Amino acid sequence: MSSQPHFMARVRAEFARSEQDKSCHFFPLPADGPPPPMLYAYCGFGILPGEAEALDGPAGMPCLQCLMAAVLSDTTA
Repeated sequence: MSSQPHFMARVRAEFARSEQDKSCHFFPLPADGPPPPMLYAYCGFGILPGEAEALDGPAGMPCLQCLMAAVLSDTTA
């Protein structure tokens, strides 16, 4: 079984425009090669790498759409 590599992040506080921006999102990563200039979460939320705060685990309110997509990417072949 092969799963999509991903990481959790949220917008750093100084770049957040609303509480929703502070949600924990799951971002799929390319299997190989450099990360793209703009990262898009499973839900479609876009973030610039310099504005992201990488998380070791869920923090704050998780984006439910991202959470479900990340779980499904780990369980499907």
